[in-house]
Amino acid sequence: MQIISAFTLHPNYTLRFVSGLPPNTDLLKVHCQSRDDDIGDRILKPGDHFDFSFHMNLPETTLYHCGFFWGPKHNNFDVFKRWHGYCGSIKLFQNGYCTWLMKDSGIYFALGPNPSPGDFKFLHSWL
Repeated sequence: MQIISAFTLHPNYTLRFVSGLPPNTDLLKVHCQSRDDDIGDRILKPGDHFDFSFHMNLPETTLYHCGFFWGPKHNNFDVFKRWHGYCGSIKLFQNGYCTWLMKDSGIYFALGPNPSPGDFKFLHSWL
């Protein structure tokens, strides 16, 4: 039974976005979309998070792109692209969970729903 629950032909991917920004600063706006789905704007206070989940399309070309806006600072990049980048490299036939953390020093990434602070890797600066 345990092997069956770890293996799936139609894996589910969850992306989590966490505001680790300092208190009493501008709110964080996150806007994510794929070619087929627009998740819309999410406004996060420090400490808030939001998640969304999806299944990979059959040709495995699913791509999600997000924009991050914090006061005058911003950045935008692909947060999921199968076989590319950090989140899209999850093992074949397994569910995936990717966590993006926005801090005043930049944007960080870790695998899993509740990574420890040491699991996060710096990926992008604010522009």
